Amino acid sequence: MAIVTRRNFLLSTAALSVGCVERGPVWNAPTGADARIRTPALGQSWTYAKHDLVTGIMVDTEVDRISAVVRTVAIESHSGTTEDAPVVYPSWGPRWSRKYSDHTRFAGRLPGEVQDPWGMVLVDPHWTQLQVYEKPIPLWPTQLRPGWSTTVSTRYMIPDSQQMMPWQLTMHARKWESIEVPAGHFTALRYTNLIDFRYTNVSERVAGQRKENIWFVPEIGRWVVRESSETFYQDVGEEFNESSYRWELLSWT
Repeated sequence: MAIVTRRNFLLSTAALSVGCVERGPVWNAPTGADARIRTPALGQSWTYAKHDLVTGIMVDTEVDRISAVVRTVAIESHSGTTEDAPVVYPSWGPRWSRKYSDHTRFAGRLPGEVQDPWGMVLVDPHWTQLQVYEKPIPLWPTQLRPGWSTTVSTRYMIPDSQQMMPWQLTMHARKWESIEVPAGHFTALRYTNLIDFRYTNVSERVAGQRKENIWFVPEIGRWVVRESSETFYQDVGEEFNESSYRWELLSWT
């Protein structure tokens, strides 16, 4: 955890790390049918290298795989650097969220994701603690065009608390970019997220904010690069930086 005086270093290093991934302008951006998002199917998978956004060090390899497609889409995740070992978690209180809890799982398995429907996330594992939203929120722009934007307000809860807390997302679609990652060369729509929220069970933290840069590729149904940095505020008014990460696509099926 670092105090806010590291902000300039964090932002400049983030820009440097993104520069390591080749990208450029797109002259013939996909539109209409060319921008259709791949339909989810059982067994589709995406493998990512997870890097510390400040140091650039790879901290994990994560595999996301669609494990169920019914009315909702379930995506299970697995860490490539953690050995499987039984872990038991307490049950959640509210009935509406209990069905998403896997009380006995393995350490190598990461919290899963639930979309309801495809493109709208209800259970979100991309946080320190799994978040369940009161209503599904967009996972990527609902209109794949630069300039599109939306602001969504809802509430969320985490596994060890029954308290619902406010959560607000502002999403902007920026532009189509040509981007090269280990998985290959893609045309991606870059969009940004600004998320304001409040904490539930940590008394010294009163509010938080997350900023994200995401490169979404319709043909694979997911992002090829996702960068996330987060700050929180203490009740005394001080601002701190949380850990920041970048996920980069290694392969997909």
